[in-house]
Amino acid sequence: MPERIAAVVLAAGLSTRFGGDKLLHAHAGKPLAAHIADTLAAIPLTWRIAIVPPAPSPRGKLFAERGFELVTNPDPHHGMGASLAFGAQRAAELDAEALLVCLADMPNITAAHLMALLAAGENSDAVATRFDDTRGPPVLFARRLFSDLAAITGDHGAKHLLANAALVAAPPGLARDFDTSADFNQP
Repeated sequence: MPERIAAVVLAAGLSTRFGGDKLLHAHAGKPLAAHIADTLAAIPLTWRIAIVPPAPSPRGKLFAERGFELVTNPDPHHGMGASLAFGAQRAAELDAEALLVCLADMPNITAAHLMALLAAGENSDAVATRFDDTRGPPVLFARRLFSDLAAITGDHGAKHLLANAALVAAPPGLARDFDTSADFNQP
């Protein structure tokens, strides 16, 4: 397992499909984004970073209260790729060996799953979560890929870097994300 690990939570999205700030909407007794923040706070990581919209941001407060360093995405409308690039740039500045990328709208991710990703990162430049015949976040990237991540733009993310990624299977429901108000009503 890499020793100097930066975890980044992408939390600057506009929530356009939700019709409000979904990351602050209550789910299972706390704001949606608090789930991944609390999970990461319980794991031994060197750095915890949240990419947030410009201040004032209640999202920033949520992460700051849990000990996260805040990095502002000044233009969240540029998409998830821009937030990922900010996270990779910060990880490179910190001289991290690996970057664990999580999404703020995935409340079911467990510490055990994240630890499995970290363990698999010992022998791979990228480790992705496998679910429903696809691969995606949470994802672990080795330092060698930080410059590629920092060059990402738009809302496409890093799927092109996951073609040869090691995979850690997610049990059903673990990798579920919340995009619409109906998602909050599903078991």
